[in-house]
Amino acid sequence: MKKLFFTVFLSLLVVGAYAQKKTLKGAQKALNKKDYATAIDLATQAAANPETANNPQVYVVLGTSHIYQFDADKTNLPEAQSAFDNLQKAIELGDDKLKEKIMEAAIMNNEQLRLGGGEGLMFLQNLLNIQGNTHFEAAEYDKSYAYFKLSTAITPDDIVMAFYTGYSAYAGELGDEIPLEYYTKVLELNKDLPEDSKFESTNFAYNGIIDIYMARREDFDGALKYIRMAKEDYPEETSYDELEIDVLIKAEKMEEAIEGLKGVVASGDATDFTFYRLAYLQWNNEEFDAALESCDKALELNPTYYDALYVAGSVLFNQAAEDLKAANNTDPSDIAGYDKFIADAKEKFKKAMPYFEKGIEVKPDDMYSLNPLSTIYDQLEMDAKRDVILAKIDEIEAKGGE
Repeated sequence: MKKLFFTVFLSLLVVGAYAQKKTLKGAQKALNKKDYATAIDLATQAAANPETANNPQVYVVLGTSHIYQFDADKTNLPEAQSAFDNLQKAIELGDDKLKEKIMEAAIMNNEQLRLGGGEGLMFLQNLLNIQGNTHFEAAEYDKSYAYFKLSTAITPDDIVMAFYTGYSAYAGELGDEIPLEYYTKVLELNKDLPEDSKFESTNFAYNGIIDIYMARREDFDGALKYIRMAKEDYPEETSYDELEIDVLIKAEKMEEAIEGLKGVVASGDATDFTFYRLAYLQWNNEEFDAALESCDKALELNPTYYDALYVAGSVLFNQAAEDLKAANNTDPSDIAGYDKFIADAKEKFKKAMPYFEKGIEVKPDDMYSLNPLSTIYDQLEMDAKRDVILAKIDEIEAKGGE
């Protein structure tokens, strides 16, 4: 009786296993007939049964069926996710031959319809990219990101997909971490490429990373790190030199900013703006003689450069004002010392005068030049010119000017 019981029990096991294999075969037949809903239903049953749960073909059927359902409605991204998850499980359970089949390239026509080739993950990637590009071209970047993210998961070492996933996250303003993840991946992948095969849009990835650190986070050290990496990768791109100086100024690293600008000058690429910026930083860093020299170089390139005229005049004007202050603080008995300070002040006022005069030729109503010029004329006892300037200042103020 006991022997009979075990015989019956074993028979039931065999029947159960056969039934599950039959369910899997039914799922495969439904897939072949393009009855994807039935294929998914039967394959799901097979996946839930211990007898067939570890059969990779179960998940091939599920993944493929979900791909074709996604192909019918590419707005249904959960279908694509289900396809991806199931085919990944099939790869985990299967051998290298099965993985090769699942990763086989699909052959698509000009209308983006499958003509042949694989109908696994690479087919899915084509479909994801079709819909992702539709959203990307419509500037719906949060949506294109969702599709490109899944596409990138299929081929993690694809630098193009990593870039467009990062770009979509960046343009879609999906926080900082997501675009940084994909943009830095672009940099890593690009580093391993041969020199003649470097990714042409890597500089855009650099620019995005720099902007995140600089503008969004105000993390100037982080920005400087990637600016300097970009300078190494793109030595011919001078904009990174200027950007580095911008960040150094914002980070209040004046000494480094000045040295950076001196480097631009030494390279022979300096413009009038380069010399002006250098002068401005030197002025604020109390390097007055150097600031004046830089202004003069800017004015050699552009004699009507107002900002350079203003800085040069201000350097000399402020030095003259300091001499007057020193004169007023001298001991009353030190007549020679007093006279020396006054003489030095007048000499500096004389040198400052042509810069401000040229400045008001360029900007006739600019109070920033008119006010110090009126003081210069007064100190040099040029009363008629002083009165003309004062009248002009009164006229501007009467009109509500500044």
